[in-house]
Amino acid sequence: MDELDDDNLQTAIYVVSRTENHIVMQLLILQVATDLYTMHQQSLSPSNLKVLIGLYSSIALHARQLNSESVMLKKLQKACSILELFGPPMVHFENESFQSHLKFLQNLLAHDSSVYDEIEIEPEFVAVYENVLDIYLNCAGSSSSSHKSDTQPVPCRKIPLSSAKKKEIATRTSLVILALRGLGGLRKYSFRRYIPRLFQLLVDLVRSEHTSGEVQLALSDMFGSSLGPIIME
Repeated sequence: MDELDDDNLQTAIYVVSRTENHIVMQLLILQVATDLYTMHQQSLSPSNLKVLIGLYSSIALHARQLNSESVMLKKLQKACSILELFGPPMVHFENESFQSHLKFLQNLLAHDSSVYDEIEIEPEFVAVYENVLDIYLNCAGSSSSSHKSDTQPVPCRKIPLSSAKKKEIATRTSLVILALRGLGGLRKYSFRRYIPRLFQLLVDLVRSEHTSGEVQLALSDMFGSSLGPIIME
């Protein structure tokens, strides 16, 4: 602990504790929202549903923003190593928030397809899919910049993944599979409308290193059921 003086030590302990408590509170809010929808879904108006969608979206994007603060994460990791503490569950927070968001949208449509037109839910769906795929690709070191600009793809140089990155990819696998299945479940004309926006992400995903064959299987199913028929036409 020589690397931290007493003041910095106390600050580090405080930051780690506050971050953990913040994550717990955010996940609890998501659980309350899910329970609220489950118990009252028949009586919730489109306006109520918009509020819930906004809540899920804001927490998921907040989790992503926290997990992208590389300087802060490195400092937290260093402090936790010195203090011999487990770090805040940042990846878990990001995974759970996006998974809750996706499942809520899927449940919403499964019980009342009329919300498609009333609250324009498909753009929200696609934005979540895009975020989930992009997060996974960034973790795998396989993301190109083409889906963020009008230029030609600039593939990242392949760098062997560390054991920590492989473990993180394994943790994110169930979420990317959920996203791929949801994407494949879009209505045919909706899939046709949004595939140009997502195509490069899917190409990057095909090129990526995975820790589970389930990702390739989900990709194959999605290409076969949704993309294949469009190409054949």
